[in-house]
Amino acid sequence: MNNNRLTRRAIGTAATALVIVAVILLNVVFSLVADHFMWQVDETATRYVNDGGMSMYTIDDLFVKLVEDSIVPAVEAVNADRAARGEEPIRINFIFCAERDFVYGSEKHRLLQYTAMNLRREFPDIFDISYINVNQNPSAVQKYKATSSTRIYSSQLIIEFGTEFRVCSPELFFLKSDESSTDYWAYNGEQKMASLLLAVTRAESPVACFTTNHGEALDRITSFRTLVERAGYVVRDIDLERDELPENCRLLITYDPQTDFYGFGNPSATGVSEIDRLDKFLDNCYSFLLFVDSDTPELPLLDEYLEEWGVAVSRGENADGDKDNYHLRDPQNRLDDEGYTLIGSYATGGTGASITSDMRNVTYPAKVVFSGATALRWADGYKTTYSTQTEDDGSELKFTYGTYYKNGVTRYVFDVFTTGKDAAAEAFGDTYEIATEQNLFKLMTVTSEQRSVQETQYLSTRDPSYVCVVGSTDFVSDAVLDSTAYGNADVMLATLRVIGREVVPAHMNYFKAFKEYEVDTSAYELKTSTRVATVVWMTLIPIALCTTVGVIVNVKRKFR
Repeated sequence: MNNNRLTRRAIGTAATALVIVAVILLNVVFSLVADHFMWQVDETATRYVNDGGMSMYTIDDLFVKLVEDSIVPAVEAVNADRAARGEEPIRINFIFCAERDFVYGSEKHRLLQYTAMNLRREFPDIFDISYINVNQNPSAVQKYKATSSTRIYSSQLIIEFGTEFRVCSPELFFLKSDESSTDYWAYNGEQKMASLLLAVTRAESPVACFTTNHGEALDRITSFRTLVERAGYVVRDIDLERDELPENCRLLITYDPQTDFYGFGNPSATGVSEIDRLDKFLDNCYSFLLFVDSDTPELPLLDEYLEEWGVAVSRGENADGDKDNYHLRDPQNRLDDEGYTLIGSYATGGTGASITSDMRNVTYPAKVVFSGATALRWADGYKTTYSTQTEDDGSELKFTYGTYYKNGVTRYVFDVFTTGKDAAAEAFGDTYEIATEQNLFKLMTVTSEQRSVQETQYLSTRDPSYVCVVGSTDFVSDAVLDSTAYGNADVMLATLRVIGREVVPAHMNYFKAFKEYEVDTSAYELKTSTRVATVVWMTLIPIALCTTVGVIVNVKRKFR
């Protein structure tokens, strides 16, 4: 009798354990399958477009149609060529630079993750998703670095197709209320994602042109040219007076000019105004990147044009009316004994700060150095605007930026890097001006002007034109960019991402706002009474079942 009782207890215990294990395994398997096939309901309300049907965590039919019509044929064409060469097909790969749980746990990253997952579900032969913990395995993303010193951050997303790729910060996919704000109020991921997918799958990459006809010493910046190429550009040299800008040129770079740009009334045989050519280039939502230093000569026509974009080189003037660029020196934030190789201070507010946000969101931000630097200033005519942004910890950060509005043109100029409060500006060999906490010398600025240009019937651009000025030519010298000790390469990559221009589908002009959070129950026709009844029955049924089983077992034991 006792043996039978022990046997039944053993069987019961084993059966219970097996049931528990089976339930756990079933739960794990179901979770994995449900996650892969996205067996879930998006209950965010369909409120984003008037003709309806789009939710926060699902992708719109317009996006699906664009991928179907433009991206899929491009991928299939590439794979057809690979198959003819006996090579394996490739897919577009979304690479999240952190563990899956980290990505899912962040609101920004989770929205990007669901956009990628929806694309994979719709087009399983075209898209892949992978997760790489770049903090534990930095070598896994080595090929996406422009130089050995470049860093890939855990917050970033890499979109890769063959040899083409884009390294993106999550902020790219969200909208701010204005240029000065750091509070994001809407998700614009599908439009930006479409732009990036078109960029990595199209046959022609955008072109970046280096000007050559103003005494530029391009032999000093071989590593920078390589970095621009790794950022997704085809690099070309151009004589801005004699050569037409390539049709696909998106970025014009002038490094350490020694002679002025030609304006109207150019006395040479061409008669071309380079200033006019530059102005028309920027009218197309393109960008201009300029490097100057303390030895760059006065360039009256170029200086005058830069002032229209809110930036001027600071110069001292002596009694004879001669002018000399500021030579910046900082006895505290420096790398050399004299203090002429400065360590830049990161701007913490506005667009300038957004460029370096990934670099600053680490325990020890990389040192960014400016050697032989001159000071930049906001041009006369730009109004100093005071702004406040709320930090993650609830504190308020105050910062300033310059604004300009005239004849329908609106421009904003922001600091990217400044000196410290102990810096001094020298001119004619003597100290000319001392920095203060309220008036730090500017080392790098970025100006934006919002524009919109239609490219084709279906593709248009809605990105600003940018003018970015760096007050040190050594900032991108080979010695600095090739060193792992400095963050200059990271700064330039981030800058190229911000001022770079991609094509955007004209008809994808929607976004998904965060301002409403209601759950859309109307789609499932669940009335209040139905929801209450469902909750009651789902609560009572397990209790009733457990009670019934317990009563039956006790009765049998009592009358056995």
